[in-house]
Amino acid sequence: MNILLGILIFIIILLIWSAIEQKFFTITGYSISSAKLPENMDGTGFVVLADLHDKSFGRDNERLVQAIDKLSPDFILVAGDLVDKSKKAYPSNAYKLLEYLAGKYRIYYAYGNHEQTLEQYKASGRSCDRELYAAWIEYRDRLKELGVEILDNTAAFYHKNNSKISIWGVTIGEEFFRKRRIPVMKREYLTSMLGNTNNNYFRLLIAHNPEHFHEYSRWGSDLTVSGHLHGGLMRLPGLGGVISPQVKFFPKYYSGSFEDNNKYMIVSRGLGTHSYMPRLFNVPEIVYIKLKTKADNKA
Repeated sequence: MNILLGILIFIIILLIWSAIEQKFFTITGYSISSAKLPENMDGTGFVVLADLHDKSFGRDNERLVQAIDKLSPDFILVAGDLVDKSKKAYPSNAYKLLEYLAGKYRIYYAYGNHEQTLEQYKASGRSCDRELYAAWIEYRDRLKELGVEILDNTAAFYHKNNSKISIWGVTIGEEFFRKRRIPVMKREYLTSMLGNTNNNYFRLLIAHNPEHFHEYSRWGSDLTVSGHLHGGLMRLPGLGGVISPQVKFFPKYYSGSFEDNNKYMIVSRGLGTHSYMPRLFNVPEIVYIKLKTKADNKA
């Protein structure tokens, strides 16, 4: 009985710690260098927001807003799942956050699997799904009116000092988000979704699921930003993230910076969670990335 009681107390302590942990967030900074960056882009900084799942840090996300304003980014990337597929996207905490940020910053928004699910509710016969779909359309259309660039297998340009970089957003098929059985992404898949790349510009790709980094880099992404894995839900010293939302143990790309043949990927641990999925020893985060031009690009 004493052992069982001890285990129960230990579990309760972990649950309390997890709840406290999720009320805070940290800012993780990265610096990415590339000879493909125009000299005028040197020092350009941007924020990556991922996996908020309609959470709010303070009233109307005021703590999140204050942190972003302090960073004063040149633009903001949304790497998917700002909303939650089981909640109305409008009105929502996610919309209020973007409504404020869009008044100050250029925002590029690519879908995660939750946005994709909300899109698919159009074909559902259930009344609750139709309501969620209607709220999603309101959310999406209002964001467009605010000037948010929705990148659904499309691209846009960010301009600075007569130079520009291309920003792409990919929406991969729902089969790549299945639990346990994750299919292999064929080389030609991204080309069929995004087309061939233009090698003249630095390419920044927003791809919610980081599992296919190698294919993103082979397609031509110089820098990929992702989320989705929620930092591996629980992080252990020396082992990293324990499990992905797709029930994959010790996922390679749970968070951090990765390189593949001089191509890079930054994976955010995300800001929230959903469906009672825990976060433990895994403080939510904002990612801030600064672009650096290599010396040989300035010669």
